[in-house]
Amino acid sequence: MGVASISMSFGHKSDSQKVREEFVSNPGFSHYGKCVLLKLHNPNASKVDYSISAGHQLLASDSSYQNLVVTENVFVSLMPNERKSIPIYAMCTESHDAAPGSNQISYTTIPKQNKNLSELSKLIAKEKLYTSEAQQSVWCLVENQSLERIAGFDTSAVRKLQSKVAQLTHQKMPAPPSKTDYKRNYYATPSVMKVKVGGSYSFNFPRTKSVQIAMFNRQNVLVRELYKNEQETPGRKTINYAFDATVYTEPVYYMRMFVDGEKRLETKMDMN
Repeated sequence: MGVASISMSFGHKSDSQKVREEFVSNPGFSHYGKCVLLKLHNPNASKVDYSISAGHQLLASDSSYQNLVVTENVFVSLMPNERKSIPIYAMCTESHDAAPGSNQISYTTIPKQNKNLSELSKLIAKEKLYTSEAQQSVWCLVENQSLERIAGFDTSAVRKLQSKVAQLTHQKMPAPPSKTDYKRNYYATPSVMKVKVGGSYSFNFPRTKSVQIAMFNRQNVLVRELYKNEQETPGRKTINYAFDATVYTEPVYYMRMFVDGEKRLETKMDMN
């Protein structure tokens, strides 16, 4: 993997000192979580402050894998000769390319940055929207798709993200989804599903956790979130999940449960 020597020029006072940086994929996290591991080394004899802003865009070393955009503001102080590895939030900018999974992919900075993507990423960082809804908004913006692409359980976040993308792309805001719009309304009753396929996960937490269950395709790319609770209370529980197999028709899906952003359980579902 490549190692770059850079000057401190990411949106703050320039510094002649150098810090070595590496961006590599971070296994165990979804492509809209802390999916990048930022490795830093300060080879200098004095302390150096390093920062990188939300909106910083990264090119995958292998073109079959997703490019990424950083979705948080990072500031790190490095003591002389100190090394640090920091998981940071980022999101995929190419929905049709693969996510790394267990493969480690290295990244370099994209020279010509997408200004609209940077603006959207700043909103995501400000609101801490490290969610599937925000990931959908990134794809919507970069791939020039309809604002109806942005959907999810957090309807407030959906409208906020749609509004931002509408502003950047000069689109008209769509009407909210109807009660029976399964594709866009994540609260549509199970009765609207024509062919219901699903399963369940059981767990016992000692304290409150954030829990998501989502389905991914064979390229490790998010297809749909099936359950979300940012404040899952302690105790023993079983969560059921389901999707409509007439809408999602790929031959294989992976159901994954994330706890505080990290993958804990996975089930392969063969649709053939």
